Formats: sequence, C-alpha cells, structure tokens
Amino acid sequence: MAMLSAAVLAVAVAACGPPSDEGSEGEGEGPIKIASAMPLTGPFASDGEEMQQGLEMAIDEFNEEGGVLGRKLELVTCDVAGLEVDTIQACAERLLGEDPDAVITGYDDSGVNTHAFGAGEMPYLHAVTMAQAVDPVAEDPEKYGNVFQYDPSDRDYGTNAARWLPEIAERIGFEPSNKSVAIVSTDYAYNAEGSETFKEEMEKQGYDIAVHEITEFGVEEWGPILSQIEKAEPAFVTFWNLDPSDAARFMNQWHKKFGSSGINSLLYMQFTPNIPEFLELAGEAAEGLLWATVIGVTDKVGADPKPYAERFKERYGHEPKSIHPYVVRDAFEIWAEAVEKAGCVRCFDDVIQNIRETEYSGFAGNYKFAPPEEGQYGMPGDDLLPTIWSQVRDGQHVPVLPDNVAEAEIELPPWIPNN
Repeated sequence: MAMLSAAVLAVAVAACGPPSDEGSEGEGEGPIKIASAMPLTGPFASDGEEMQQGLEMAIDEFNEEGGVLGRKLELVTCDVAGLEVDTIQACAERLLGEDPDAVITGYDDSGVNTHAFGAGEMPYLHAVTMAQAVDPVAEDPEKYGNVFQYDPSDRDYGTNAARWLPEIAERIGFEPSNKSVAIVSTDYAYNAEGSETFKEEMEKQGYDIAVHEITEFGVEEWGPILSQIEKAEPAFVTFWNLDPSDAARFMNQWHKKFGSSGINSLLYMQFTPNIPEFLELAGEAAEGLLWATVIGVTDKVGADPKPYAERFKERYGHEPKSIHPYVVRDAFEIWAEAVEKAGCVRCFDDVIQNIRETEYSGFAGNYKFAPPEEGQYGMPGDDLLPTIWSQVRDGQHVPVLPDNVAEAEIELPPWIPNN
C-alpha cells in the first residue's frame, strides 16, 4: 500500500502503546463516528460525491493502519441536496442525533450551518466559505467555539479579485475601452457577499459599475444581460453564481455572442468552474476563462498532493476532479492529529483547543486558524492558504496566480479583438 502521511503513521504508533487514562471518561469502545452533511443530489452533487469519496478513503486508510487511538472509524452522511435551509437543518438534527465524535465536510451551507451543526459539542470542520458561517463564531465564541471554517470567507473573493484584475490587465497587455466593471451575481449570500465586497473595492479604485445584475439560480437565457455587457464593454466582467449549470449556460452564450465578433473585456468567475460538471457542460466555450478559489490545491505550498492523487485514482479509477477530496482529507487529518495529541476522542474541549492551535501543512497549503473572536477560519495568504487563480486551457484548469503557485503565464482570452 502507498505510504500514508506522518499523521496517519503517528496515530498507528500511538495505537500500539498503552491507553491513556487522562480524558478517557466518556470514551466509547465502539467505532469512532464521523458525521458529514454533503450535497449528494441536486446541482452540486458532483462536488458532494467527491467529498464523500475523500472521507471514505480517509477512513478506510486510517482503519487499515489501526484507526485512531486504536479504534476503528465509521462515516455517517446526510444529503443537503440543493443547500436549502430546511434540508440543512434537518440533516443537522439527524446527524447530531447520532451523537458523532466529529462533523467534517466540504460545504453544507446556506448561511445556517454554524447555528445548525454548532449546536453539538463535538468539533465541526467545514469549508463553507461564507461570512455568515464565520460571523456567529466571532460574535459568540463560547457558544460556537467548536466550529472551524478551514478556509477564508466569501469576502476574500471580492478583495482578491479587486487586487488582481487590474494587475492582470497590465501583465498581459490588455487595454480596456474604459474604466468600468460588470457584476452578475445571485441573491445567494455566498455570491452576494463576495460581489458586494468586489464592488466596494473597485469603486475605491475609481471604477464605475456599468452593469450590476442580481439574479436567482436557474437562469436559462443570459441574452439581455449579455446585451448590456456588449453595450458597456467594461474592462472586467465578473460572474458570481454557484450553480454550475447557470455558469456553463452563461459561458456558452458568451461564446456564441462574442466568440467571433469579440468583446474587449476580461471575464472572471468565482469558484464555480471548479465544480466538475462545469467543464463538462461548457466545453470549448470556457477557453480563456479566469476563475479563482480561496482554497485550492497546489504542490508549491504545503504538502505534495501527487501521492494522494495516485492512491485516489487506484481506488476510484480517476484522479480527483475537484479540490474537495483533497481539502476534506486535510480537515480529517487536522482533526485526527488533534485527537492523537489529546489522547482521547470525546474530550472535546481538548481536541478543539488542539485544532485551534494547529499549524498543519496540507494539500491546500499551510493551515492556521484565526482566533475564535475573529471567526476561527483558515487564514488566507500566499504562503498559508493561497487564493489560486486558474485559466481554462485546452479543457484543463491551469494555475496562473499567485506567482508562487503559478504553472503558466496568463494569456489573452480568444474573444479579445485582434488577439
């Protein structure tokens, strides 16, 4: 079997030693129960499937090495489907009713996850990437101190896009027709928070907002908005919509409208191209698209993901199609390391404190958590958790920013006139 991480080996060695009496009160003798809420059906199912595979593989690999503290692990899941509030709350009620030892997931969000899953005493690790998930922790650390968002918040998308888009234009020799931007967003908090932050930051830089459209999910016809964009020809067109079908339709209609005639605008999307379904639906129309994720995977910062990808391929027949098998594994190992250090599973206060103090080198970079009074999120930074920008090239996502993780230079997209 392929070599596991140092954290796994440490757990296996610890399991061979004598059991610790400290913190053992309340410890069970059966399997350690990991609960996870994930979108296993609906528009985000391709992400949810990868989250589940990542957690199943983590548990199986740990179990093959003796489990955690000599106890086997098991996974219980709940489908949050399209991220509806009622569905998330129902999943939290059911999973917490299982009395799990930890709750670990990729995302299970609608801005209610901290309230719903934070009601338990066990550590809860998620990558919801929402200020609405972080703010309750900062406002009431005593109540929600068990909740860890292991990546930055959606606000960071706005500040990061505002930082890089003007610089990208200079780097690639792109000369816009004017100093304006277009913002196409949804009323979903994850998208709205990032786009509003972007708007504020760009206005500070002297940019006008030429187009600002807020839609619901499920837009079939983007023609009217594309016509506004064509008329304004803003320097930057930004698209903030988590639904991969919406994003792919926008991209296909963008390509149909501007692929031949051209438009002098750079196009940016928030995260959504990372969802495996997007590239399948957008195909060649996505060529040249720029997009970013505040938690990504790189071999330039943190741990080398290649051995893990090889093991994943051996198990599932393909390498991970998105970031989620990598980042849920990071979260799982952060929890396992904290448990091993505490010497007990259900001494939740000790485990939580160990997570709080973690400095873990994972597939997404180097994890450090902000203090509870600031929201207990994974701290961003080019040498911590870098916001990774990619450009779609030949049907692949090629990292292009920041410079310390880039694998290629940014190219002018094919719709720029006279390219």
